Amino acid sequence: MLREAAQGVESINLEHVNLSYDAESARLSAVRRYAVLDTPPDGAFDRIARLASGLLNAPIAIISIVDEDRIWFKSHEGLEGVQEIPREPGLCASAILQDGPWILNDALVEPVALSNPLVAGEFGLRFYAGIPLRTHDGHGLGTLCVIDKAPREFTPEQTAILQDLAAVVMDELELRREAIATHEALRREMREKELLAGEVEHRVMNSLQLISSVARRKAAQHAGQTASELNDIAARIGAIAQANRHIQQSLPGLAQHGDLALFLQVLSRELFPLCPQGGLIEVDCPALHLARDQLVPIGHLVTELVLNSVKSGAGCIGLQGELADGYFRLEVDDDGPGLQEGFDPSKSKGLGMAILQAMAHKLDAKVTWGRGQRGGARFTVKLPLNIDAARTESRSERSH
Repeated sequence: MLREAAQGVESINLEHVNLSYDAESARLSAVRRYAVLDTPPDGAFDRIARLASGLLNAPIAIISIVDEDRIWFKSHEGLEGVQEIPREPGLCASAILQDGPWILNDALVEPVALSNPLVAGEFGLRFYAGIPLRTHDGHGLGTLCVIDKAPREFTPEQTAILQDLAAVVMDELELRREAIATHEALRREMREKELLAGEVEHRVMNSLQLISSVARRKAAQHAGQTASELNDIAARIGAIAQANRHIQQSLPGLAQHGDLALFLQVLSRELFPLCPQGGLIEVDCPALHLARDQLVPIGHLVTELVLNSVKSGAGCIGLQGELADGYFRLEVDDDGPGLQEGFDPSKSKGLGMAILQAMAHKLDAKVTWGRGQRGGARFTVKLPLNIDAARTESRSERSH
């Protein structure tokens, strides 16, 4: 009924038309700054409206926000099914211009309201008391108002109660505005850190690629063990650089997650040129979405295990992952000669095994080893994982 009555008017000369264009533009900017329009129902505001209705014995209590061409209700106790009305007939649009409370004890005898369709029409509004919701810089956002269909007196004590409740409404709006501003500031700060981290990472990766290229050129100038060690260093550094480059390109944000299966496929293609002619790297892994700080050490760990297989003369290398009981199990096995009797990574003096142990420690993972199904070495890495991060889809690929 309120909506129908409000829509029945074409124009009405209420006080809000006296706002200058600049003042109204500034007020609307303030409304937007509080980001409250068209938000879902909120228990805090609904409780305030119920308190206003109950304490002041008013059948209707409304928390309104005055928009450019409408009055939107953040809360509307006793007025079901009405979320907004046009601005023109709304008394709240006049109330926000007042320095203090705006009270119409009997709207039928008030010249400013007599021709208002909410008063003269079917809705039959007779009493209105509104307190402007004013910002610290003086802009009226809307009102906390109580409405009755019967004329009544409104005592100073009742006015004080309504003013106190309106102040609580503004406190809630300020808290929400500050929370929004804090969130935006944190988001901008995070974005700046992401850009800086991306630039640093890009430069580090370029430096690693340069070191890898220098090591390869030096290897070409030597023979025997020196050349072998330089090629090994170049391969390791190059693979690490490519793995990190893939992460940087596929995960633009520090908080983003990436698909481990896709990452292992890309990594296997980067490592494949190191395999002997006719070699093969098989990847069979479920699609798991992991954070960057998990993907990077997994990439380094896999790189070292694949390089270890290649150095031992393996031609076929398998990467197989599975999720079970909250753990992710990654197995790397090959068809090489297998591990030496009494092999223990913790006792190895090689760089590769040192990197393997460091990455396993970072992942809080357990590493076991032995003979695999292909007849060669098998390393199994078991790391704790949030099972909710996993998808049942499996990705398989061969690099050959």
